[in-house]
This record gives sequence, C-alpha cells and structure tokens, in this order.
Amino acid sequence: MAGYRKKKITAGVVSSLEVGETVMDTDEPGFGVRCQRGAPTFFLRKYANGRRHFETIGEFGTGGLTVTAARDKASRMIAAIRDGISPAERRARERVMPTVAELAENWLDVHVDAKLKSKTAKDYRSTLNIHVLPALGRLRTDRLDEMSVADMHQRGRSTPYAANRALAVVSKMMEFAERQGFRPKGSNPATGIERFREEKRERFLSSEELAALGEALSAKEILDRHSPLSIAAIGFLLLTGMRLQEVLRLRHEEVDLQRAMLFLGDSKTGKKSVVLGTHAVELLSSLPVMADSPWVFPSSVDPQKPMYDVKKTWASVSRFAGLAGVRIHDLRHSFASVAASSGGSLPIIGRLLGHSQAQTTQRYAHLAHDPVRQLADQASAEIAAAMARGAQRDAS
Repeated sequence: MAGYRKKKITAGVVSSLEVGETVMDTDEPGFGVRCQRGAPTFFLRKYANGRRHFETIGEFGTGGLTVTAARDKASRMIAAIRDGISPAERRARERVMPTVAELAENWLDVHVDAKLKSKTAKDYRSTLNIHVLPALGRLRTDRLDEMSVADMHQRGRSTPYAANRALAVVSKMMEFAERQGFRPKGSNPATGIERFREEKRERFLSSEELAALGEALSAKEILDRHSPLSIAAIGFLLLTGMRLQEVLRLRHEEVDLQRAMLFLGDSKTGKKSVVLGTHAVELLSSLPVMADSPWVFPSSVDPQKPMYDVKKTWASVSRFAGLAGVRIHDLRHSFASVAASSGGSLPIIGRLLGHSQAQTTQRYAHLAHDPVRQLADQASAEIAAAMARGAQRDAS
C-alpha cells in the first residue's frame, strides 16, 4: 500500500491524522486507520489463504468505537479469516451472535445443568442473576472485552469473595463461548484480571471450645428440644471432618462398621472412602435404625428422605456453648486442626478429609490406610475426650 506509515495506533496518533494520511498498526499487522474527509476510519487489509481481504471496521468515536475496541475487532476478524471463515460468513454469524444473557441461558442448559451438581448449578445461577447479567447481560458475546469484565469485578470490591466468584463464572462461560465458536480461541476477557484478596474464613475450635460443645450436645435443654439424630449428626460431623451433605445423605449401604469405613457413592469430589476413628464407629453403632429407611440420618417427617439440615439444632447448640459465629463447616476445619496438632502430615490429612488435591495419590490408598486410621483414632479420641469433659461438667 503506497503512502502510509507504520506505527502503533493510539488515540493520539488517530487524533493527529491529516486528511489523506494512513497508518498501519505495528501491533496487529493488517489493522489500519485512514483519514479522508470525515472522521478517521479503522479498516482491515489482510492477505491470507491466497486471497486479499479488505473490510471497514468503523469510524473513530462513532458508537463509542475506541482504538482498543477497533484493534480487538480486527484481531477477531483476522482469526476468522485464518480459520477459513469469509467476511460474508462472519457477518452472517454476527447476525445470530447471542448476548451474554442469551449465552448464559444456553450454557446453563447445555453444560451446567447437564454435567454439574445441582448445588453448583444453583450457585452459578445466583451469581449470574445478582452480579453478572445486570452488568454484562446486554452485551454481545463476541464484543465482551476485558474492560467491561474488569468494571463488573471492580464494582463488587466491597464483597471480594462474591466478586471473584462472578469473575470465575464469566471465565467459565467465555470458555464455553469459544468452544461454541462465538469467540476466537484464547480470547477469554476474564483471564488477565487480578482477583481480589480474600480473607480466610477458617475457624478452629480450641480444646476449651470443644469441651463447651460436648457439654451442649449432652445438655438436657438441648436433648429436650431437638431430635437425637440431629444432635448425633453434629457429633458425627465433628468426629469425622466430613462435609454436612455427606453426613446427611449417608446411606446404610455405604457403611462398613467391621472395617470402620464409609464408601460414599457421591460427594463434592465424587466417589470416595472415609476412614472412621473408634469414637465415630461407636456413635454410628449407637444410632437407632428406622425400618425401611435407607438413610443413616433420616428425616423425622418422612424417613424415606434424608434429614434436610441441622440449622436449628446447631443454632441452639452453638448458642448454649457460647460459640457465636461458628459455622457448621468450621467443625470440619476443627477436625483437620486437631489432626494436624496430633502429628499428622498434610498428605495424610488430605487423604483423611477426601480433598480433591489428594486424588493424585489414590493409587497408594491401600498403603495409606493404616496411618490414616491411626490419625483418625487420635483425632476423634481427642475430640471425644474434650466433649466428655464438657458433658461431665454438665452432669455435676
């Protein structure tokens, strides 16, 4: 092309163009800007696949078209040309290009609901409806850029955990958009955005707090107000470090008391085995078995269904024990803390709790059972002893 300069195109370069002047970008070969009689106009001139391609991108400033947006569009057009998509085909695709809201609906239907757990799907929907779609829903999927995503993320800085989850959802959704052909490969606008720092929310119970919890679980006031099974479920959570839904959805067929093992058919990390300490086995052995119910902790309303939750029981127990602000999930953290203070190594604790990070060591599971069982005994014994001290104080 005669009569042009090569230079990185910036807003300053565009503003300084004289009539008849053309500049070709050094960062994105084929991207250019020219000034004739009106506003500077961005264009694409590219030779690829044995053909010459030329397209006008748009006038600078019209419809908010910035240099960055024009360069991004040129990059997408070049990627399409390299993939063998003609400008006419690309324009046809753009006419049916979904908005972010429409993409989200498709993503939830095709991927999330079909392949992920129902709780995960529920969390994704909530994040989309509260954080993502109000900010980005009307934008076209192929035009979603890093600036827009970063702005959405920045608006949530007062709730960093929620803002980071929203960013993660956008990233996963844009990966889906690439697989569906709505965006070029490697164009995820959420990839380079730095996450907010999150404060760790782990809370570990001290020996004195464990004693207070043991006192609460055996207090007459608690026993009179709540189901023995819901109280037992809380005790079992603490003695095993299991997740709440793993305990409440535990089936009799998954329990092997002789081997002191649980074989969970499903959990947050899929199928897994759980090694039980002596006191956890004793607790399970003491539970009443409801006829025809498949659940270890069945619902008091309908034994054919699992216990829904233990929120009310935990509210009473934690209040009685003076553990305001302690969450059910903190019992899992406390089990891990006691296990660590008992001398357990991190790999063995990870195995004991069924962390997904320990999946690479599953081939050695048969070798790990003995030290894991020893650690389970130590941790559950120390917890049971602390709770027993609290129960004795209550009795006296």
